Formats: sequence, C-alpha cells, structure tokens
Amino acid sequence: MLLADTSGVASGGEQRGVVGLLTSLCRELVASPGGDGCLASRVIGDVLIGVADYAPDGRTLQLGHGYLVSDYPETKLVLESRQPRCLSLADDDVDPGEAAILEALGFEALAMLPLEAGASVWALIEIYRAGTAFTDEDLEVASATIARFARLLEELLAGPASR
Repeated sequence: MLLADTSGVASGGEQRGVVGLLTSLCRELVASPGGDGCLASRVIGDVLIGVADYAPDGRTLQLGHGYLVSDYPETKLVLESRQPRCLSLADDDVDPGEAAILEALGFEALAMLPLEAGASVWALIEIYRAGTAFTDEDLEVASATIARFARLLEELLAGPASR
C-alpha cells in the first residue's frame, strides 16, 4: 500500500511523486477557492495520516499523529458519502472534536472534500480559513480542482506502464 513517494526532490526544489502532487493540490486550493492552509491526509481504513500540506505563512498543518475517522462525525460523513462538507466555529452544532482541531491550528472554518482514486476515497482534503466560512460556490471550485488532481493521482499510482 503506497502512502507517499518520498523518492526525492527534483531540480529547483520541486517535490515529485505523490507528496509533490498533493502539495501542489494544496497550493492550488489555498489560491482558489481561497484559504489560509490545506492538508491532504491518506485514508487507510479508519485512520487518517497527513501526507502533504501547505500554508502561505510556512506553518505545518500536520499535528504529528494520525486521526481515527470514527472520532470525527463530520469527517466520517464526507468519506462515507463522498460529498464535500464545511463547518465553522460559528456553527451552533459544530462537533467538539472537529472544533478542537480548528482551534489547535488557529482557524475558524474548514472545508473537507474527498479525493477519489480508483473506486475508493484515497485522501481527505481539508482547506482551512482564519475568517469567513466556505460557501457552496467555494466547494464547487475546490471539487473541480480535486477531480483534476484525482486523474493525475490515478496515473501516478498506476505507474509508467499505464502511460
């Protein structure tokens, strides 16, 4: 099972492989629909493991441990339904576990989207904002970007023999 390709760094400091692709995805999503950070986590059964992130201020969004999906109902819903969801600390019914992570990272709003490869959800993509909540239009823009990157991920995972 491939978690990440850590085969190195290409010339000019550009990452390559799965980690590089997911880091590029995070950069794109921070630019549009807009955010203050983005994290891509590999889905392995009931566990999420952060594999790539990006924040313009240079901070890491990986808190150094995996997460049990079953501990986070909104996250679980995204992975099971394969539909994006957003939440905000301003929501009356925000899950306390999800809120604790937002607070630990210093953000107020979160958009969660599935990244599918093959027949399964390969990763959870989380876009964070320090201010305004995400809109349906933001989710549409992010979903289109993720779909484009999903095709690239499938090609990368299939290897050179499939090209």
